[in-house]
Amino acid sequence: MRWDLSFKRRALGDPVSEGRRVWEWIQQVRPLHPSLDLWRPTAESPQEAEQSPPITQDYLLHYIRDAQATSRFPDFGLAPAFSGQIGQGNKLTLSFNRPASGDAGIVLMIGEELGVALDTSEDLADTLMHTTANTFTPGIIGTLTRKERPRSATPPPYRYLPGWKMFFASDSPHSQRAPQLATRAAPVANGAIFTFGTPDTYPTILNQW
Repeated sequence: MRWDLSFKRRALGDPVSEGRRVWEWIQQVRPLHPSLDLWRPTAESPQEAEQSPPITQDYLLHYIRDAQATSRFPDFGLAPAFSGQIGQGNKLTLSFNRPASGDAGIVLMIGEELGVALDTSEDLADTLMHTTANTFTPGIIGTLTRKERPRSATPPPYRYLPGWKMFFASDSPHSQRAPQLATRAAPVANGAIFTFGTPDTYPTILNQW
């Protein structure tokens, strides 16, 4: 199965300084799975990507700086890197000042290799979520969601992708409803991570929101 890890937070500084937090997160998740160890720049072709050297912190910060300088608007997004094998790896995307000024977001589009590991290891899923929440505090909302799962035509009240595991800040208006539906909750950073059933049952549970 393919998964997405998404996390929205309040930025602590400008986009370049936030890039340093992204680099810290990359270092934290690298030991979690072989497909997260090697990070390379996105490229125009698989051949070019295969031949690219690993990214560095300087490369990442320069990429963010260029994206900000060339954006016509205060909000902008970029896809600076991927990890793992070509065609089976994980794509990293970042956003700044979306949907509101001062917000920052990170999305890891999880490929087949890491996706299979998440299907079989809840410990890995928990560690990935906890690492992300601890790195990007103060968090607003986060989710680990399967791409193949059907989604309701009506947007959920929390206005985010429903997930098997979700982070809500303690001051979120949704932090009261989440524990009522969750099968497990774990405090972390400025909120908690809630588990809703299993990878197969969480859509049904969250439809009760």
